[in-house]
Amino acid sequence: MSRAVVISGGGPLAVAWECGLVSGLAQSGLSLSTTDFLLGTSAGAIVGAQIAAGRDPIKMTEAIMAEATRTPGAASNSPPPMAAIAKLPELFAKAQKSESERIEVGAYALAASTSDNLQTHVGRFSTIVGTDDWPETIGIVVVDVADGKARVVLRQDCGVTLGTAVAASCSLPGLHPTVPIGGRYYMDGGLRSAANADLVGQFDTILILSFNPAGSVGQRMISRTAAQVDELLAAGMQALAITPDEACLEAIGSDTMNFSSRPAVARNAVMQGLGIACELAEFWR
Repeated sequence: MSRAVVISGGGPLAVAWECGLVSGLAQSGLSLSTTDFLLGTSAGAIVGAQIAAGRDPIKMTEAIMAEATRTPGAASNSPPPMAAIAKLPELFAKAQKSESERIEVGAYALAASTSDNLQTHVGRFSTIVGTDDWPETIGIVVVDVADGKARVVLRQDCGVTLGTAVAASCSLPGLHPTVPIGGRYYMDGGLRSAANADLVGQFDTILILSFNPAGSVGQRMISRTAAQVDELLAAGMQALAITPDEACLEAIGSDTMNFSSRPAVARNAVMQGLGIACELAEFWR
């Protein structure tokens, strides 16, 4: 019985929810680290890479819950680029419509003057991942800026470090530099869809951690992932998507870039994981 875990994007609060959920499951004896394959997009690439590399999700979550309140850019002397952040919802809504729309967003991303240079951007995510070793069990979703196509980057075919691939999957257009891999430039994998579950490949059982905020944006994310789950089911695979429960949604709010909400989101996600572990075990084992 082959199994895969798909971990979606959604910004810093997605990282908090996904880490907390996996931690709660682990505390209940249900470890997702033994899966045959992990597919991560954007925030999910951050979480998936660390799990694949052997990091303890409980300790990852404890670190998030211990964070002091801060805002994007607070760790540096530069103010956060609020104009670029404010434009992101528009860019994501546009890019998720079609490849041609993603090509336009890619041109914008390639031409944008960003607050970080490439070395700083890749260095940040390499530090988060914490290893240059690339396990065979992790694939990272990125989007090609030139043709708008999504690609699953694997260890054997890219010639870059895991941290570089994660940085590419987290390259927000206008905010971060595009990342070169194999002579092509890539941007955030979530510009195709938050989860990209339909790119996971053939497995008997597929579990999708599908982050979403409340409101219309969250509903679009849920609908897109639900359609991908239907595709997997139609292909004869078992597939199940887990989304934030009501307590998590309340902690998440409407601003997925609000770093100060991360501890509360992680705490509620741990409780969600503890609460669903027994039921989920029937699906996963």
